[in-house]
Amino acid sequence: MAAPGVPGSLFIGMVVLTVGIEAQIITGFFPSTIFMSGPEVTSYLVTNASSVNLSLAVITDTISAPVESCSGNNNIDNWASTYVGTQMDVFKVTVTSQKNLTLCTINETNCCTEDLCIVETLQVTACGNGTPISSLLIHAEIYINTTFIGLVSDNETVIPNQVYQPLGSCPCNLTAAACDILCCCDQECNSSMIALFNGFCYSGIFGGNVSPPFDQLCSVQEKNHAPDWFPFLCVQSSMDNSPFLGYFYQGNTMSPSQTPFFNLSFQSIVQTTSSGYKQGNPILIQQNEFSEYFTIPQKSTIGQCVNAAPVAYLQDFNVTCVTDITACSDVLTVDLNVQVNPGNGGPIILTVQSQNTSVDIVNTGTVLPQAVQCDVIVSADYTFIWNASVIKEIQVSIVTANISLTHQAKLSQRFTAKFLTSNSTSNVLSGNPGYQFGKPVIVANGSTPFIKRTLNVWKPVGESLCSTTTQTPVLFGQNLFSGCVFKVVNENCTQLRKKALQFLQSLVTVNYIAMRGNSNVSDPSEWVSIIYELPNTTCTGICAAENVMCLKVPSNMNIEIITAVTGAVEGIPQEEILAAKVSFSTINVECVSACNVSLPLTNSVQFIQVPAQPLPTITRFQTNYTEYDCEKNDVCWQHLAYPFTKYYTGEPYHLTLAKGMILVFFFISATVLGGPWNRIRKAWNKTL
Repeated sequence: MAAPGVPGSLFIGMVVLTVGIEAQIITGFFPSTIFMSGPEVTSYLVTNASSVNLSLAVITDTISAPVESCSGNNNIDNWASTYVGTQMDVFKVTVTSQKNLTLCTINETNCCTEDLCIVETLQVTACGNGTPISSLLIHAEIYINTTFIGLVSDNETVIPNQVYQPLGSCPCNLTAAACDILCCCDQECNSSMIALFNGFCYSGIFGGNVSPPFDQLCSVQEKNHAPDWFPFLCVQSSMDNSPFLGYFYQGNTMSPSQTPFFNLSFQSIVQTTSSGYKQGNPILIQQNEFSEYFTIPQKSTIGQCVNAAPVAYLQDFNVTCVTDITACSDVLTVDLNVQVNPGNGGPIILTVQSQNTSVDIVNTGTVLPQAVQCDVIVSADYTFIWNASVIKEIQVSIVTANISLTHQAKLSQRFTAKFLTSNSTSNVLSGNPGYQFGKPVIVANGSTPFIKRTLNVWKPVGESLCSTTTQTPVLFGQNLFSGCVFKVVNENCTQLRKKALQFLQSLVTVNYIAMRGNSNVSDPSEWVSIIYELPNTTCTGICAAENVMCLKVPSNMNIEIITAVTGAVEGIPQEEILAAKVSFSTINVECVSACNVSLPLTNSVQFIQVPAQPLPTITRFQTNYTEYDCEKNDVCWQHLAYPFTKYYTGEPYHLTLAKGMILVFFFISATVLGGPWNRIRKAWNKTL
């Protein structure tokens, strides 16, 4: 098939996948005009018609616009058209030339006697119930130019060894558009340049057999009248050995190719990979005998979510899509039954872990004629385990839910992809040894050996409802504040306090936090316990107010992380986590029984840096006399010898000391010897 190349095929695939969601609105061929240079061409028809018929016609009048007609057949003369459904409302239409375009089949004696050529314009009309839906124009120019006439031989052409057998009239011409030294046959050398060679021209083969021989060879010392010391410096080598041998390739054989340029397979969207992936390359799947892109819903460059976008190798992403849905087909989906090409051989089957949850949707439109039950994917997290250029394993964790669709609504879905090396799946590092700013905080639950995970907080999406909120990791050193709206329906005070507290506690369910970014999972001393301070929800002295409002309802969870700089590695401060505390704040809600309110629940993360060791007690002298305190004065005499103090960490101390001693030596030498030598010089000048 001759198609518009890899970029064109990518465009076709992206258009099809994008419009597949709204097929009920956009119909037609994609692309609608094709230039055909091979025996087969493919386009995609998007329509909501239940049945489709194709009408094929040859256009003879190329001046006026052709009229769509459903009276024809799908086969005419030397052309045939077929279609097959690829997904909902999308059909793959293929037009094939039935004329024999093979150059050589059985009788090779009459092969390639004339040029094959087809120049025609075709119109393919898609019809539904006898009515034209859309038309496709194809301009076909299929031909081959060949210089072979008669029998094509399979004999191999032997290329001689260029080292000793020249292939051209001037074998010493090695540099294009420049004169080669001592190459008199070089056309770039004018008469004045050749005169400079003084008759020493390479007349023979410019390889091992150099003519004349090199002056450095021991065998030419008598001819050149070499001096007496020449035998100690001459080169003992064969005439066949020369540094110019590196300019040539060894002789080889080459077989002629009989495959015409159009006899290629263009059926697949992309070519398969056998040498592994490079960063940014699209990941492929194996479907039947063709290769296609491995896709996951992602955001396009204009911010909208595409139902199926190619996944690039070694490129993580985390997207949240809010989709308007009126039917189950509008929900973004993923294919979990694909076989992924790892890059070096057999396919990989996805390892899927699934769990079900309940989710609330936001009604934003009119009432539907009939309620619809849909199974939707709330989130899909892909983890790619890779090594070098090969994918080892793909783990998928999905969360599904069953929704009842009664109105036009909005649904929030999250899709992520993370690439981890094969040796880092159980060894998540956020620094070495201390935490790095902006890296995830590591926590764990249970007992040793711990299983590392990240500390997460809420990330509201859509209408900021707690039922549809997602989570985002806490990054070291970055304070944050987030929250969501908790819907309360027909609850009393006791139930309200209980459910609000349970929802807040569900965010942090771990017991330990890693002290360093590379804490050992088998060493409990490198982990600290998280302190939980539950809220006091019992009323004391103000219980009478329970008659008009709910008291002490948990509404905020605050995570305090105590950090300190405990050392330095090559001058870079290393921070560790000393402790972590989770506490709760409460509010009063104006409701007593059968509460129907929207309660805002919030969470906050605060990093507090403290000294690694308690500060020393300040004496009365240090308090009163601050003349020599570098932090309270513009002039600090201690900084005069700053490179020799403990505060200088740019170089190791022994190197700093050595360089300082050298400077002191030169200073003393100049001071001591400068005056006496000046007096000696003056006395010597007077005596003269």
